[in-house]
Amino acid sequence: MTLSDLSKLMTEIEGLSAESRTQLADYITFLKWQEQQRRAGKKQSWSYSFIEAFKTASVFATDKPGGMDVQLAPATVGGQKRPALWAHPPVVGQAVIEYYVPVPQQVNDIRLHLAIGIRDGAQISENNLVAFGVKVNGSRVWGQQSNSLTWQEANIALDLAAGDMIRFEFTTEALNSHEWTWAVWGNPELSGQIG
Repeated sequence: MTLSDLSKLMTEIEGLSAESRTQLADYITFLKWQEQQRRAGKKQSWSYSFIEAFKTASVFATDKPGGMDVQLAPATVGGQKRPALWAHPPVVGQAVIEYYVPVPQQVNDIRLHLAIGIRDGAQISENNLVAFGVKVNGSRVWGQQSNSLTWQEANIALDLAAGDMIRFEFTTEALNSHEWTWAVWGNPELSGQIG
């Protein structure tokens, strides 16, 4: 911008009403803040809630679905209530909750945050375990066997292709008796940084 252009701009600004000049000053302050954010390299965050997207999920059993109970409902584990995916496994095989997740371009540092547990009221025996598993595009990325009556937290770093559609599967399977395997996934969510 030349000195002549600046003079013309100043003339235009002087011709504005006091209210318009105040709005212009506010806009200039906003533009300065925006430039500072860019210079600081501040990244925007991205998240995907499996709870909010439950109606888009597919639910199925790897064998016969008898005894399986999969639903979206709050779950109380160890006296703590959370939004959850109930995933009581079938008598034989796994309960699967499958999602297709669009991962935006330029997202990095993607992590899966979740908790697992057995709902309060279950009389699960000490030697009866549930296998919890997470698969991404068919490959297992996390798993744990548990019969815990308290929430067990997990924070899993994932290497995902940004700008792609990713298939996530949450699986549960009774490893001994199907009885009292009231398995739940507490508030599973993806997060990442854009930039």
